[in-house]
Amino acid sequence: MNFITENLKTPIAGEYDVIVVGAGPAGIGAALASAREGMRTLLIERTACLGGMWGNGFMNPMFEGNNKKSGIVFELVEELKKRDAWGGFWGKSFNFEYLKCILEEKLTEAGVEILYCTDFSRAVCEGNTVKGVIAENSEGRAAYMASTVFDCTGDGHVAADAGCAFEIGVEGDYKKCQAMTLMFIVGNIPEKYRDGLMIYEKLDAVYKKAGKEIPFKVPYLIPAPNAHFGNIQFTHMYGYDPLSEKEKTAATIEGRRQMLEAFELLKKYDEEFSSLELIASAPVLGVRESRRIIGEYTVDENDLILGSKFDDAVACASFGVDIHTSEGKGQVCHPVKPYQIPMRALIPRGYDGIIVAGRCISGTHEAMASYRVTANCTEMAENAAIVNAYAFKNKMPIREVDVKQVLCGKFA
Repeated sequence: MNFITENLKTPIAGEYDVIVVGAGPAGIGAALASAREGMRTLLIERTACLGGMWGNGFMNPMFEGNNKKSGIVFELVEELKKRDAWGGFWGKSFNFEYLKCILEEKLTEAGVEILYCTDFSRAVCEGNTVKGVIAENSEGRAAYMASTVFDCTGDGHVAADAGCAFEIGVEGDYKKCQAMTLMFIVGNIPEKYRDGLMIYEKLDAVYKKAGKEIPFKVPYLIPAPNAHFGNIQFTHMYGYDPLSEKEKTAATIEGRRQMLEAFELLKKYDEEFSSLELIASAPVLGVRESRRIIGEYTVDENDLILGSKFDDAVACASFGVDIHTSEGKGQVCHPVKPYQIPMRALIPRGYDGIIVAGRCISGTHEAMASYRVTANCTEMAENAAIVNAYAFKNKMPIREVDVKQVLCGKFA
């Protein structure tokens, strides 16, 4: 491989208490909680809206987004209810556009500085301590410094660039990561299916009529509440490298091909869906699994089986293991005993100044397939931000904080 050598002089564009990279469900939790704790907070997002897979991925329903969760998740659900934008499929679905606006309202009110259309480039480090990040947008390249950086990218980009160790797939084989999905929105859903539908029988039938092979065996039609549109969770792309933009591009193209094929076959061969309308494919590809940053503790299958509890718990998860297999066109699912996620799983081993939150925390392939769902990501990030704020204000290492006391025994 050939290289070029660059001599870069990067201006420092701002200094903060907390920088959050990635405005998905985890990033929302980290940024909103940090700002409410009085921390000067910058949220860097590569797209032009908040919510990550909620906003850009057309991902419904909000798994674990029920009244068992307190804090920000509960607050968002209550606000969606007030605006008739919550309910529908499984009683846990929402209107994407309402949620985007609600998130902007709440983060702006809390004083979070939001920076859209800005890409993370590099971690700024002194030894094993992360001091900030370098980001790039239409204004050029700039450095942003902070006492703590939250990596909420989903892929663990900040942590990996800083040098933190990570795992991927099964035994390091990215081809054994979970399948990717490109969600898409359809309109004019028949009245009888306004509460949703496991749509395999219909899709399987139309694919067989066309002499084609169906790419996924557990598809769902997921209507938005109080609306005539919804999303279809169907396309599945197998064996693509989640850390390669070239391969993710190919997966996205394949997803749109599968989308159009499924839509046209439904309209052509299923009379009930003859008036179905295709509205949009998601701007962001749904990647279920990539890096898992190795932390001070690794959540594993035993924790899920035993319902492990921890003195430093920052979230409680009960969503079953749900592996969209890298082959076989189906899912491997089994229930779990409600378990807790410890703060230690969010702290990269041997590193300071950085916290990871979301699906990239420290866990095994199987465990991640449970805690990865969106409301869990928000909850863990929110409480980790509260713990981090306490450490900052008391000028103490985050590893020495009595998490249970700081969170007032929330997960006791």
